[in-house]
Amino acid sequence: MHPLLPGLKAALNYHPIFVHFPIALWLTALLFELLAVLRSSDEMHRTAARLLYLGTLAGAIAALTGLYAQESVPNGPAQGVVELHEDIMLVTFSLSVGLCLFAFFARENFTALFRKLMLLGLVILAALLTYGTDRGAQLVYQYGSAVNWPAAQQQK
Repeated sequence: MHPLLPGLKAALNYHPIFVHFPIALWLTALLFELLAVLRSSDEMHRTAARLLYLGTLAGAIAALTGLYAQESVPNGPAQGVVELHEDIMLVTFSLSVGLCLFAFFARENFTALFRKLMLLGLVILAALLTYGTDRGAQLVYQYGSAVNWPAAQQQK
């Protein structure tokens, strides 16, 4: 009898399970903050801030599992990509923490200028996120990192 979650049992690490949450939440926060600026909407901004908070929480989990996942990458040409991915994503996570602090402490006096600054921060966050996640995809699709090739070959 097959286990209930055979894919999870075969996973070399749990990082891929968690990486999609901060990506989706941070990009959706950017969308809501853009709408907040365009419509001068406090409600849209509050939604963006909440999405940013959730994305940052998810980003902490993704970062921790990512640091653990480094052990599954063998020495070789992929190692440089791992280090670049780690550096970019830790900067991205740090920026998200900074934006959370900004949103939290300025929440009572969030002016139009603050909304534009938040939007700029989220645009920079999205750019870093895109670059960093591309390095993660490169690790998987170009170098086969964290892919259980021997097990896949045995099933053929």
